[in-house]
Amino acid sequence: MHKKNQFIVLWTLLVFMLFPLQALAVDYSISKVTIDAQVTSNGTVAVTENHTYKFQDDFNGIIREIVPKKGTSIHEFTASEQGKELKVERDEELYNIFRSGENETITIELRYEIQGAVDTYADGAEFYWPFFDDRNDSDYEQMTITITPPAASEKTAFTGYDGAYQTGSLQRDGGVQFDMGKVLAGSNGDVRVIFDKHLFPSLPQKDGLVLADLAADKEQMANDAAALLAKQQAGKSIGNWLIPAAGAALLALFAWAFSHARKTKQQAKPDTPHFFVPKQKMSIPATLYFTKSSILTPAVTAAALMELVRKQKIEQLSEEKFRLIDRNPEFIHEATLIELLFDKVGDGEIFETKELESYTKQELNHASYTDSITLWQQGIQEEVKQYELYGKHPLLRGIVGTSGLAFGVASIFFGLLELFPMMVVSIIIAICFIGFCFYSPITYKGHVIREEWKQLRTAMKNLEPTAWNHLTQDEKMRAFSYLLGADEKSTNLTTLSFTTAYSDSAFADFGLFYNPVLLTGLFVAAYSSTSTSASASGAISAGGGVSGGGGGSGAF
Repeated sequence: MHKKNQFIVLWTLLVFMLFPLQALAVDYSISKVTIDAQVTSNGTVAVTENHTYKFQDDFNGIIREIVPKKGTSIHEFTASEQGKELKVERDEELYNIFRSGENETITIELRYEIQGAVDTYADGAEFYWPFFDDRNDSDYEQMTITITPPAASEKTAFTGYDGAYQTGSLQRDGGVQFDMGKVLAGSNGDVRVIFDKHLFPSLPQKDGLVLADLAADKEQMANDAAALLAKQQAGKSIGNWLIPAAGAALLALFAWAFSHARKTKQQAKPDTPHFFVPKQKMSIPATLYFTKSSILTPAVTAAALMELVRKQKIEQLSEEKFRLIDRNPEFIHEATLIELLFDKVGDGEIFETKELESYTKQELNHASYTDSITLWQQGIQEEVKQYELYGKHPLLRGIVGTSGLAFGVASIFFGLLELFPMMVVSIIIAICFIGFCFYSPITYKGHVIREEWKQLRTAMKNLEPTAWNHLTQDEKMRAFSYLLGADEKSTNLTTLSFTTAYSDSAFADFGLFYNPVLLTGLFVAAYSSTSTSASASGAISAGGGVSGGGGGSGAF
């Protein structure tokens, strides 16, 4: 399998292994949830829930998870839609309600009983329950929970925790309604209501007092809220000057980087109007890698072969036949290419193009050929790294990296203070600063190389024979080799036109039989042969609701 395809397959499998539910999830939202809990005098709570789902594609039903508190149990669970009963399958605390459809908005009514949910004390009867907790994977756009006593309660006390804090209001009958608004996935939101004790005459009384405990909780939450508010004010004061200052610094940083890169590029442009072939600074394959594309095509391999001919490491005997002269080239990637063509494909001294075709048609040789080409490409990359063509700016990187980490810490600080807009902006700033650590602009030397070879490519489109004839044989050979590798089309029409026009004068002294279509086609076929062969429900964790209870919603 081709390495790119292998990567795609492996990455896809990894996504499905790590996120199986998310990868197969139904596209939906829960726009409204109402929960009515009718508390009875015997301590059983009859619950009616209405869940409104908006589906954006095909679906098979909804999921409700109800995890009872310790000492309680769920019974008589049913589901219906507009009075029509729906099929329910239970898997421990998960209830799968079957209702298939496509692109619909539906409201499902759920009914169940909670047994053992009311505890009585000397000063009141308590219903303390988590209808959802941090196991919930879905947002509730609008949630309302109503707790109703068995009869009018005169001294009702109540509170809500986390997402339910300060959302409750006392009703005329002593019931409590929690208007919670939007509830985010992964949130907790326990509700706690204490009714008059005499409304539950048959329930056994537990030791202790409950009203004092609730009052202590309310006081503690009020103190925590006041402390949080004070910290938020301090955090806002810091963020109001820190974030704009960081934004201004980022703008200045990017403006400097753009201006510096543009100025360096302009200074590197050749100052001569005359046509010339750039001096040899890197090998032709490395020059192509740096100036044209980091993807080394079969055309670059063909250019690398002609580069070895130019350097007289290889002698071309005919269009299809080459003889090895020197096994000690200048670069490692050249030695790798020689080993591939003359040792693996040829007989150690002679390489013929038809042998490469035969070699790559045999599937047993595909891995060996691919490995050699990969090593050859890595060698070219290593050569380019030797020339310091990209600036490093270690001091600048250190400053912006430290700034990025600082804003990463600041984003955590703002998040803990629930200053979420500032948290998001701080994360963006942190990413920008840390991303700038990887800023490696092309150096003046690098721009000179790019601009010179760009000038060559442009000039050769309308080159006059007189200008061509003034070049040395070595310059002509380098120009043709570069043009051969730079031509992205396998037909190499541009290179072929120059070859036809200037082949006699260009290669007479080299004794070459230069055919760009044949050379590139040879390696394209080899690449095609080898690449064609190569391409031949989640666990529920412990939740955060009171006494281990809680739950959530979903769809399938």
